[in-house]
Amino acid sequence: MSSDIITLLKLDKSMSNKVVVVKEINKCDSSFITSCLLNYCIKNKTAVVVVSTHNSLQHYQNVGLKMNYNLQRYVDTGLINYFNIGEYCINSLLNDNKLPELFVKVKEKVLLMRQKYETVNVIVDGASHFFDLDYTLKEVNMFFKELIPFVTSYNNSFVVCHCNEANEDDVTCVMSNLLMHKAYTVLEVESLTSGWSADVSGHLSAMYPGLKYDNEHLYVMDLKPSRYLFKLFDRGVKLFAPGTV
Repeated sequence: MSSDIITLLKLDKSMSNKVVVVKEINKCDSSFITSCLLNYCIKNKTAVVVVSTHNSLQHYQNVGLKMNYNLQRYVDTGLINYFNIGEYCINSLLNDNKLPELFVKVKEKVLLMRQKYETVNVIVDGASHFFDLDYTLKEVNMFFKELIPFVTSYNNSFVVCHCNEANEDDVTCVMSNLLMHKAYTVLEVESLTSGWSADVSGHLSAMYPGLKYDNEHLYVMDLKPSRYLFKLFDRGVKLFAPGTV
């Protein structure tokens, strides 16, 4: 049940700017989108580097088993590379080293996988946590400035970045806005303001700022977001139009 999310992301279409930004608002968890993407890539046999600062491999493994795929199996075969960059950075600091340059380590992993796979995608599951690791806004912005063209210029590969937005005055808000300017697709995921519901898990809005650069949408300046409700299930996620639940 990941097809709704894949259709929304438009990753099955051929386009030059395959960059997706997922904004988590009010501490909402959007990791289900990464699980849907991993399922999609496994089915299409396209490689992925998961640059993680947030969720563990075991988390994605448990969700994957519920969605009927064994993530560990594809990690073992090399189709999926799980890079716990948070753990890597902490170990560097504990060994009295400086914080490593983010892009260099990720680039090494992508280049290694390109020797075997035609398409190598990158998912960053927690850009906001780079600030917790004491990287500056300038360093994080430079990381994505280097990463995005390096990945997306190669054989229709995509970059997906999750960014938790704390509040309007926080550096995470600045970072998410910077990433939005690089994105073709922007998803905003937000918990229900009314609290818990048995029928709905939260709100999801989809915007496509990249359409401004498509020839057929050259003169379309008012690109309104599409709004949905979503419900999480063990085997995936289902989208609903507002008012239909």
